[in-house]
Amino acid sequence: MATNPIFSSMTAYIEQHRLPLIAQAVIKSKSASLFNLQTGVKLDAALNLLSTEVEFGDGLTCGWEEGGAQTLSQRILHTGHIKINMAYCDKEMLKYWTQYAVRVAAGQKTLPFEENFINEVIKSVNAAVEKAIWQGDTDSADENLNKVDGLLKILNAATGVNKVTVTLTTATDVYNAVLAVYNAIPVEVLEGSSIVMGADKFRLFVQALVEKNLYHYNPGTPVDEVIIPGTSVKVIAVNGLNGTNSIVAGQLEKNFFYGCDMQDDQEKFEFWYSQDNREFRLDIEFNFGVQVAFPNEVVLATV
Repeated sequence: MATNPIFSSMTAYIEQHRLPLIAQAVIKSKSASLFNLQTGVKLDAALNLLSTEVEFGDGLTCGWEEGGAQTLSQRILHTGHIKINMAYCDKEMLKYWTQYAVRVAAGQKTLPFEENFINEVIKSVNAAVEKAIWQGDTDSADENLNKVDGLLKILNAATGVNKVTVTLTTATDVYNAVLAVYNAIPVEVLEGSSIVMGADKFRLFVQALVEKNLYHYNPGTPVDEVIIPGTSVKVIAVNGLNGTNSIVAGQLEKNFFYGCDMQDDQEKFEFWYSQDNREFRLDIEFNFGVQVAFPNEVVLATV
């Protein structure tokens, strides 16, 4: 498509900042930032896993006493490929609050508040990715969720996950549920584990801590993470679990994987004025997916 020369500075700016803009949209969701990031994933990636068990032999005897075992296995991280196409008509904008900043004189085509539009798109993509990380389901009718399977579907289908049934109605319920999840974390991976829950239930957990006088806080500071009193385990609020009535625990940085490409020109973040269509157009393309390496080291609590 031809690009208006007067508008070429915006195109150059977007091209120059393509990867940073993609990164902000694709890998800056809160959950993605907590996981082990795998880049260079074009479609699928195999997580090659090694489990080792050693067996002590009697060091005061002669001979070869073979014991223990090492097991190699794989889990596949599947990515979904996403595209976002949006159009902005400057003539429509003339009808509304942006009219004073739209330039439609002969030879002029500039979109007002470009940075605002881009930032809002990035925020919206970020929120959609965050939700899909947990709630994605390729069988869903929701277009924002059916491109990739999320962690809740993966964990529900996996063998060996430590499952807990909880009640999450009141603040006390949520407090007791968090303790139940904590107690269900395998002791071998307790160090370095965190508990993740929706922000909707997290605030009930904080209320319970305050009521029990187990929480010291600065009222002016936003709260989205807190350590369970008497433990080293952190409880983290993520919007991707809102409305799910689910709580997940495990070693996020070691056992939870977020995969995407980010290493070639397959990702796109382009914004231009289309002479053919007489409108501004935005095109974003990327891929992402999630996986858990060792399901038996994860706790999943549901109502």
